[in-house]
Amino acid sequence: EQGADGVSDQVLPQTWANAPIGECCELNPKIDKSAFADSDTVHFVPMPAVEALTNKVDVSTTRPFSEVKKGYTPFTSGDVIFAKITPCMENGKIAVVPDLSYKIAFGSTEFHVLRPRGGLDPLWFFYFLSSRSFRSLAEHNMTGAVGQRRVPIDFLARSTIPLPPLAEQKRIVAKIEELFSE
Repeated sequence: EQGADGVSDQVLPQTWANAPIGECCELNPKIDKSAFADSDTVHFVPMPAVEALTNKVDVSTTRPFSEVKKGYTPFTSGDVIFAKITPCMENGKIAVVPDLSYKIAFGSTEFHVLRPRGGLDPLWFFYFLSSRSFRSLAEHNMTGAVGQRRVPIDFLARSTIPLPPLAEQKRIVAKIEELFSE
């Protein structure tokens, strides 16, 4: 359970830690656009390509780099994309970016990109961010006018995630997925 400020007040097992997301992830990482030619093919991921709460994202649409290099958000395999705008965030439009044939994707500017650092399993992170309690907390911390409310990046940066050792994260994710498959 997290307090209204996004900081956990939960008692955790001894081997776990409460870590600020801003320390576990690179937030909205920049890319070196000079590494791409205008004619390079890249993936394109509009908001409708991300399913709510399923961790499914359609990366089959492609565009030339020249069409997306300005005005879109870049991300790559293993990044977690998190819809920041209402109602997409409340609906759970969050996903781990799958393996990409073209190394990079561009999508809606309404995504926050969270790049897990070592020690944070992207699927563990996805399940945490997708939880009703976290999305409710994020909703209560949205800013902006009605109909255009967004989750600010500083809320994500200071929110904490319960962090078991990596092997335990992977075991928990495997159990969650086993239960969902049933």
